Amino acid sequence: MSETDELRRRVETLEARVDAVHDRMTQTHAMVAINDRDMADLKLEMRAHRKVLEALRETQLEQSERIDALDTKMTNGFATVLAAVQALAERLPEEPAS
Repeated sequence: MSETDELRRRVETLEARVDAVHDRMTQTHAMVAINDRDMADLKLEMRAHRKVLEALRETQLEQSERIDALDTKMTNGFATVLAAVQALAERLPEEPAS
């Protein structure tokens, strides 16, 4: 094999390697773009989930306040009913012992 043929073979091998590297680089760029888009979508979804959780927390706090208020009303109402029943019981005549 002549020196020119050897040089031509080496250049062709080098060009094939450069083409392969270029193809891999193009694929890598495409994968990076897809990954960037996926990450952006994930961040957007996570932001939406966080907003939902914050709204749920706010709703639960409001409901907790309402339940506490209802509990206080119920406790006061039972105390009022108990006092009324006790007052009525005191006004009833005592039954004779048998």
